[in-house]
Amino acid sequence: MVKAVLSVILLAVLWVIPAHADMNPEDSAELKAVIRQVLKDNPDLLFEALQGHEERLYDLLQVGLEKKNKAKIRAGRLRQLKNPKVAALHPERPVWGNPDGDISIIVFSDFQSATCSRADGTVIKLLGAHPEISYRFRHNPLGLHKMSRQVALYYEAIALQNHDKAKRFNHMALTERLKIKKNGTSELDRLAASCGVDMARLRKELAGKKVAETVDGDIREARKLGFTASPVFLVNGVTVTGAAPLEEFEEVIDMIRSGK
Repeated sequence: MVKAVLSVILLAVLWVIPAHADMNPEDSAELKAVIRQVLKDNPDLLFEALQGHEERLYDLLQVGLEKKNKAKIRAGRLRQLKNPKVAALHPERPVWGNPDGDISIIVFSDFQSATCSRADGTVIKLLGAHPEISYRFRHNPLGLHKMSRQVALYYEAIALQNHDKAKRFNHMALTERLKIKKNGTSELDRLAASCGVDMARLRKELAGKKVAETVDGDIREARKLGFTASPVFLVNGVTVTGAAPLEEFEEVIDMIRSGK
């Protein structure tokens, strides 16, 4: 009976303290000391007091963890501002947006990854909102999907013909990744033809060494940068991983431009 009463009192105090934050500092300190000692002597009281409030406690814990993780990620990005990761620009390869923009985004991606496919939708929105930035696509196939490398080769072969057609193929390949997984190179041929690609020249480029060397070079660079997952975005050397929301990219861009 005593424990039950104490539990009710404890729960009431825990919920009331935040609402009376303006109480006398001495009284507040004394009350906290009493609560601390009660919990130390009777730790089971806390669990009894919280029974029936599990969902609210879970929500509070989730909010706390999210804030902690965001703070940790932000602190890491602030450190990266002073020591950014540098990737090669390769100006001869396709660039979306303004090649000379103050914000440069380079993604290391896998055409057959579901996460990379989702992230591409965010990239399209980001480029629509910020036509002044530059965006470059690099390869980091993870070996989980048998068609990843083949799609990368097609993209680079098309880029040797025409950058605009390559960029169109890029988005289409990420959107139609499941069809590519199912139908293989026949689907890649269909997508390439729909982009107006010279198919005879495409076959010639695919048989050459240049496109393979380009893809392999990207993979080596990804490993050198320490990227073991895809996609990873470098925003002026600051990393954003996975299918991050548009708001996260906006926050990083603001951070870079403000220098804070």
